[in-house]
Amino acid sequence: MLSTGLLLVIAGAAGVTDWWAVATDRRRVEVAAKPLTMAALVGVAAVAGSAPGDVRLWLVAGALLGLVGDVALLGDGETAFMAGLGAFAVGHLAYAFAAMSTGFRPAGAAAGALFTAALLGYRFIPKTLPGARDHGGSVLAGAVVVYAAVISLMVITAWGSGTWMAAAGATLFAISDWVLGYQRFVGPLPGGRLSVHVPYHVGQALLILGLATA
Repeated sequence: MLSTGLLLVIAGAAGVTDWWAVATDRRRVEVAAKPLTMAALVGVAAVAGSAPGDVRLWLVAGALLGLVGDVALLGDGETAFMAGLGAFAVGHLAYAFAAMSTGFRPAGAAAGALFTAALLGYRFIPKTLPGARDHGGSVLAGAVVVYAAVISLMVITAWGSGTWMAAAGATLFAISDWVLGYQRFVGPLPGGRLSVHVPYHVGQALLILGLATA
């Protein structure tokens, strides 16, 4: 079995390659590097730290669903987007269960709730949600609302775990999704797709490591 350190090196190398591919518009490289990054993080979830069995199970499930979501989002069209959205939503729930299994600190959870409220209030509710409705009607808008609620739960529970690494990872993960939604349904933001990929990979790594070593 590969060690945590080696898996992190693989994930880091694949992640940087993916960022380079996104920045230079090398789609064929991205198609290989993005799933490889998450596959290595699945391995990290399986071996890092000394997490109890239930936490380990939820972490591996969350990372695997992230890999499924990555592969789905490499496709084009609404079907691929909805498949990716669904995989990530269930993955966020798995991470939330992992975080709750490590403990729950009300003060941390309250801070996480304030952050999610600010993130939802800043452009998501006034711009991204109407944009999703215009783009795909009430069904897509409803799916986006459910997804926002699930990722908010993931952030709140990660902050509530009392692990700064998990809280930072969940925060970056949420910011990545916020940027992705805005760019898809409203318009471009500085950094383009790179502003989605970088916080996504760093966030996943910190979230997994934080909860695995809590």
